[in-house]
Amino acid sequence: MDTDSGTIIAHEWLARLTDTPSWANELTVRRLGDALRDPGMRDMMALSLMDPTLDAGELAERARNGMSGPGMLAVRPDRSRLVAARRELTAMGERDPGCMPAVAMLCTLIFWLAGDRKGLDEMLSRPIPDDACRIVTRWARDHGLWPAGVIAPRVYKVPAI
Repeated sequence: MDTDSGTIIAHEWLARLTDTPSWANELTVRRLGDALRDPGMRDMMALSLMDPTLDAGELAERARNGMSGPGMLAVRPDRSRLVAARRELTAMGERDPGCMPAVAMLCTLIFWLAGDRKGLDEMLSRPIPDDACRIVTRWARDHGLWPAGVIAPRVYKVPAI
């Protein structure tokens, strides 16, 4: 990924994550669909959901540098951004079925970030191959781990002895 294309994709993706998205032309749809197929770009899209404080330049820079750096463990999801991302990903998957595996991966992450256990359960029950995101979110769900601010109490039954 070169500097310009990463920044362009980041700008286009962030423009889609508003409450009132702009109309997407075929070039935008194609660029974002292609970005979903590229692991680095897909990870950049995921990072934009975990940290809404990053602008397009910062997202592109982190994608170029392998998503390393300070603050990579901070997760600060923004609910309206998660809703917009789910809307856009659903539309992209309908327009371009070839990017559905990446759409499913990011939607799984969105449900976990939102603390939506029902939606996460539905995504994880789909008969699609496991990827790193599905494995990690399944483990987090099963162990009661959710992003900060999400309360999902887990009730344990004491085994009979």
